Amino acid sequence: MSNYSFTVRAKRWTKFLFSCVWERLHGLDFSMVYVGLLQQNTPEFHGYSMTDAGDMKRMLQAVPIDPAGAAFLDVGCGKGMCMRCAAAAGYKRIAGLDLDPYLLKIARQNMARLHLHADCIEANAVEFAGYADYDVFYFYNPFGKPVFERVIQKIKDSQSERDRDIWIVYYHPVFGALFEDAGFAVCRELHDTTRDTTTRLYHLAKRDG
Repeated sequence: MSNYSFTVRAKRWTKFLFSCVWERLHGLDFSMVYVGLLQQNTPEFHGYSMTDAGDMKRMLQAVPIDPAGAAFLDVGCGKGMCMRCAAAAGYKRIAGLDLDPYLLKIARQNMARLHLHADCIEANAVEFAGYADYDVFYFYNPFGKPVFERVIQKIKDSQSERDRDIWIVYYHPVFGALFEDAGFAVCRELHDTTRDTTTRLYHLAKRDG
């Protein structure tokens, strides 16, 4: 391991510990990793790990849309950090979807503490019927490939309910090929060399374009 990588890791851990302490002092909980019984017993659903706020800000800035007229949905929202970032970016409507009631309870508490209006929806992403209400979707690998395929198809099919441009922000795109196979175009990639991560922005043009 190089001295540089050690320095970067040390800075990341320092930032993480500082965030945990700051959040605890302010009655918030975003940073702590969580793997509950749902994730342990259901291979298709992964545990919670927070997206870095700075990374999320850069991702949202890359979406070529006016947030004041758009709706944002975090699929697998966990404790709500990305909803917080979407609110700071000025999105008209903000929501998060998760199957874990414990994580959603924390997300609602976080939103209330910050005086932010965001819908925290408890639902299975495969069964969720409200995708047509949203324009921008965020994913950080909340589930495995079989579920991902079905959710992508549901988002695509939602154009038949409301024809609009659909934007996908996908952090660490392990299953990125699934979006391309479904007809989404890769618009942009953002690389963070210090974290060795990639964010990919996908677009599905409205049908009557």
